Amino acid sequence: MSRRPLVLFAAVALAAILALQPAPASEWEAPHLQDHPLVGRIWSVEQARSLSREDLRRHLQGAAYVLLGEVHDNPDHHRLHGEVLQWLARGAGEGPGVAFEIFDREQQPRIERMRAEGVREAERLGQELEVAARHWPWPLYRPLVQWVLDHDRPLAAANLSAPRAARIAREGAEAVLGAEPVHRLGLDRPLPAAAGRQLVQDIQEAHCGYLPTHRVGGMVQAQRARDAVMAQSLQTLAVRPAVLIAGNGHVRRDYGVPFYLPGDGVLSVGFLEVSEDRRRMADYGDTLQGRYDIVWFTPRVRVTDPCEAFRQQLEGMGQEPGG
Repeated sequence: MSRRPLVLFAAVALAAILALQPAPASEWEAPHLQDHPLVGRIWSVEQARSLSREDLRRHLQGAAYVLLGEVHDNPDHHRLHGEVLQWLARGAGEGPGVAFEIFDREQQPRIERMRAEGVREAERLGQELEVAARHWPWPLYRPLVQWVLDHDRPLAAANLSAPRAARIAREGAEAVLGAEPVHRLGLDRPLPAAAGRQLVQDIQEAHCGYLPTHRVGGMVQAQRARDAVMAQSLQTLAVRPAVLIAGNGHVRRDYGVPFYLPGDGVLSVGFLEVSEDRRRMADYGDTLQGRYDIVWFTPRVRVTDPCEAFRQQLEGMGQEPGG
């Protein structure tokens, strides 16, 4: 055998290895655990293997709905979302339409009016829709919204507003939305038992044990309503792929937005922050199964316990857990 095939094989093998290596720490903005061994790794949950960026691009091209999760204030997640949008724009077809959790469904007419009037500046759109006032980290989202406007792509307001979600938590989905919309959204279809139990557990953990037991059912209804409305907003986009940018909890396959979408063309990508005490892929295996199709690991924005700050805030208000 000549040396040329051996050299070619070695070059191809090296390229494949390098494609799966974590990104250098200098590429990351989130400050914590940049040197974690899984940072930068893209993982196919179903295939149980690492993916290169080119592998991920191929997965994306076949999807009708692309759901991109996030930790809202992690700048690396937003940067990687931008990469994915650029990949989709270079694929077959016109390019993606994008639905954002940061915009409420009631705001869609205002978005359409502003675009019809020629508004092309994301900053103006964000100010008009009061994104920062609703406690979203607008500077991180602004480049993504600007990309949509620059490329003249469809933009959908995806979220159920906080006041309506709060009413559903208090009064129930049917009382707030009506029986026919509840049926149309799929909210009268029960979650699989295991998914329902997991949603209850996740809601309780998100409230750090301070959520009274009698309020859990209402919070479950509100969360499900938000997921169903986001799924509906994706389906209103006239182009494919339709992309959703939302928190990781909303893009989960077991109880999130995918539960309410039709067909098999759904790709859920979770963008997960690594944990100090979980340094091997096997440490994440059971928790990822059935939740996402693909996960992309990044550093962490913070390493402090968010429940500690929540606890101190409630204690300062004179409240007790479960009160």
